[in-house]
Amino acid sequence: MRTRRTARDRALRGGILTALVVLLAAGAVPAEERAANLLGYVRGLQTRQPITGASVKLESMNTVRVTNALGFFAFTDVPLGTHELVIESLGHEERRIQVRLSEDKSYETDVELSTEPILLEGLTVRVIPRRTFNELRDLDIRLSRGFGNFVLREELEQRGGNLITLIQGMPGVRVQGSGSTMMDRTVVLRRASHIVSPEPGVYRIEYCYPAIFVDGRRFSRRASLGDQPTDLTEFLASDMDAVEVYGGTSVPAAFGGGDAACGAILIWTRRGPRWIGGRDS
Repeated sequence: MRTRRTARDRALRGGILTALVVLLAAGAVPAEERAANLLGYVRGLQTRQPITGASVKLESMNTVRVTNALGFFAFTDVPLGTHELVIESLGHEERRIQVRLSEDKSYETDVELSTEPILLEGLTVRVIPRRTFNELRDLDIRLSRGFGNFVLREELEQRGGNLITLIQGMPGVRVQGSGSTMMDRTVVLRRASHIVSPEPGVYRIEYCYPAIFVDGRRFSRRASLGDQPTDLTEFLASDMDAVEVYGGTSVPAAFGGGDAACGAILIWTRRGPRWIGGRDS
């Protein structure tokens, strides 16, 4: 009886160990199935400006991306390992570079193209937060769809000034006030209004002010309610990488969507997510 019970106990323990091994194996993710995201910017070596329409090919996946007005490109779900990028643009030297993705994270890089054959340095790849990757990808999508109005770094550098002077004259933008200084002026967007009740049973429609987002976050909760303006003169062109302006019906869902009757202005600073050019200021 004792021998029979011992044999049965051994068989039971063996079955448990086998089951544990199977469960552990099922929970492990093979290295070849893990993937990373890769984004970057292509710009001219001599001009330092973004190159629009450059072809960026990830040879291992036989996938091609075309850079947008920011010079931006992005690849998602790239298998870990070493990959070769081939970058081509009319009037520039073709460039082939290798990138190594060692962890399932998001990576950012800058690529410079020369208009003449010269020896270029190697490529640096930086790990960035996934939130930043998603924000960059979403901005790329919004640019391609054409909703809203955009001011990008090249125009910001050329025009200078503050946010009011930059968006004044845009379709749907109305600057109110006639004070001697820009601080006396406020911005409302076309069809931006909401219903207010100054006393019980009395309602009226008034202009309201756009919500302000800086680097993807609300600038202030009070200003986002639409009943108080934000001093837009404190946002200087030299501090910004991109500006997006949306009327109430065109505000992206992540920033209020169709419920944002007062519209929204999105500001991307050089101190926040690194947009155009990819260099720290």
